[in-house]
Amino acid sequence: MATSSFGPVEIVALAFPSDRIPAEVQTAVRDVLAAGTVTLLDLAVVRRDESGEVELIEVADLGDEYEITDVTLAGEGLAGEEDLQEIAAGLADASSALVLVVEHTWARGVVSAAADAGGIVLASERIPAEVVNEVADLMLVED
Repeated sequence: MATSSFGPVEIVALAFPSDRIPAEVQTAVRDVLAAGTVTLLDLAVVRRDESGEVELIEVADLGDEYEITDVTLAGEGLAGEEDLQEIAAGLADASSALVLVVEHTWARGVVSAAADAGGIVLASERIPAEVVNEVADLMLVED
């Protein structure tokens, strides 16, 4: 029986103050995918209209308004309805979120080599870019 050898997987939800995902964000996602540092496993859009009604849209149902619908998903369905509902609960009315499930492809070989050597992942923590940038800026002020 073959075993999977994925690298770390992360769900990233990016919220926007409109019902559309900005074109420049779609371009940035396509660029990252083309670079190969991550593999897109799943993609969805969550919308909350002005009255608070939630719409969950899977990639197959996005249509022509998005330029990132022509990607092949390696794990469609990994962003389950429960995940999407949790993200929707954090959205303001008249807003949307792009939900990406990505594999950190760059780490695939490291994870595989560690497993082959009897190693385990002892800890893994994501630090949001805003926090890293704030700390880095504080360090610049102290210098």
